[in-house]
Amino acid sequence: MKNRIKQILLDTPHKDGDRLPSIRDVMKHYNTSSGTVQSALKELTEEGKICKIQGKGCFWGKELISQNIPMVHETVAERLAKAFDRDFERGLLKPSKSLPQSKELALRYNVAQNTLRKFLDGKVSQGVLNKSGRQYFFAQNRVVNETTPLSEVIFVTRCNSWGGFTPESERELDFLRLVYRKAGAERYKLSLLGINDETGKIVDRSGKERRLSDYPNAVGAVLSTLLVQRFQPLLNFFADAKYPVAVWWEHPEEAVPKTFLRKLNWTFFNSTFGENPGQETGRYLMSQGVKEINYFSPYHNSSWSKDRLMGLLTSGLQVHPYADDEFASPWDYKEIARKNVEKHSVETYARNLEKDKLKSMAQRAIADRQGKPNIPWVCVNDEVAGIFIEMNDDGDIKLEQPEYGPVLVGFDNSIESYLLRLPSYDFNTEALVEQIFYSISNPSEYYDKKKIHHILGNVVEK
Repeated sequence: MKNRIKQILLDTPHKDGDRLPSIRDVMKHYNTSSGTVQSALKELTEEGKICKIQGKGCFWGKELISQNIPMVHETVAERLAKAFDRDFERGLLKPSKSLPQSKELALRYNVAQNTLRKFLDGKVSQGVLNKSGRQYFFAQNRVVNETTPLSEVIFVTRCNSWGGFTPESERELDFLRLVYRKAGAERYKLSLLGINDETGKIVDRSGKERRLSDYPNAVGAVLSTLLVQRFQPLLNFFADAKYPVAVWWEHPEEAVPKTFLRKLNWTFFNSTFGENPGQETGRYLMSQGVKEINYFSPYHNSSWSKDRLMGLLTSGLQVHPYADDEFASPWDYKEIARKNVEKHSVETYARNLEKDKLKSMAQRAIADRQGKPNIPWVCVNDEVAGIFIEMNDDGDIKLEQPEYGPVLVGFDNSIESYLLRLPSYDFNTEALVEQIFYSISNPSEYYDKKKIHHILGNVVEK
């Protein structure tokens, strides 16, 4: 397949300086893996047929003909606007707090204070910011103080058939805790409901089925789709709601029903899916001097695993994927375990299944690197990284420090990552909740703007 891809590219009409199709486009068009495409491009580079420019892509010719590449020059205003939006998505600029002093922001964005004030005053005229003296802060439609009466917000998570809830991850618990804390700070009363995946019914915590008309005083809704596979009944339940509906979207972006994207009062928030986590992790590694990595995933039948790989690729790193697409998540291993062992042994059995698969991947990666410098291993989540450390301690594999960067990097920034002192990508649940409530309190700030908001996280070093 690698040779076929090479020949297809060579047979495509081109001249020196032309840009090649992206790795993603070739993968999709010819239904092949990123590793195969990367191998084909690597051989074409070694043969002097193409050259690779960091962050720009691959071009025909041994040396880049620069005049054939359109240069995009950002104005100071454009660069400032992009950096400001990025800091908002990262949660560094919080809607509930005043902006840092102008002097601090000017230093952060490397612009003159007059340029910054002009930009911020433009945000004031747009209604995004308010100004009091020299202090800027996000516009708030709802003033909150101790005398503000409680307003009702409907909060929906997954549940079992009788309304019960059992958390499956730290992130899920963090989300619930942060939602309740933020609701208290904003003087909202939460009415807690559950969506049952099997029945598609919305029930309260006593298991009683509910209707939207049961909550005539609601002023907003917060919906979690985490581990909700049949999300359509949940969305349909609020289809006629007139108040703001904020959705924590834990599915591929393209799965959002177009009907709800067209609704003015609906906003979707995503932090996990898409290429951003992989890209941010790639940027972190490149800042450490890393150019090449291995990527490990035993859940590559999931879009989030593929997204993280693609994000790492588009960040500019050279990536060697070791991915198995038999399963889509850790829960798939647990489902097999539940069919084979008693309840108290499920976790151990599932971990051993995963461990066997990862051991063969690790041994293959180590064999592939014989005689070459060590490179960091990026793991699809902290659990995989933890298993590698366990195998290293048991002598099953040997992890060695690379010349640049950390030995292992994970995703989730879990408690385990702190115990193992593992650098790991944090999905920034605090910023997610902050912006969800801002969209409920200030819905006009989200009208006529992008309906799927991406929350950016970062790699946390330990």
